[in-house]
Amino acid sequence: MIKLVALVRRRPDLDLQAFREYWLTTHAPLAAAIPGMRGYRINIAGDPGAQSAAPYDGSAEIWFEDRAAMEAGLGSDAGRIAGEDTVHFAESIEFLVTEEHVILGGGS
Repeated sequence: MIKLVALVRRRPDLDLQAFREYWLTTHAPLAAAIPGMRGYRINIAGDPGAQSAAPYDGSAEIWFEDRAAMEAGLGSDAGRIAGEDTVHFAESIEFLVTEEHVILGGGS
């Protein structure tokens, strides 16, 4: 299993609520249509409290069976459409391709 993690900075002209709303209600269904995905999560940053604030407003995690499935999915028409849509809510996105190692649990 391979996971693509996207670290997202919102567009400066969007407040957090508009960013959240667009990502969850408009972009997420487009991304969810990418073929070969085994899982998809969006994580919206909250109040960091006593922690230092991260330079990101959220992250997405997308699982694929392997690199070939990831490349095929992202290269598909649905992958292209989702990729092109990110300009509507994201100023920048940095990607990590990872191999997950579950240390404790995994339930929601």
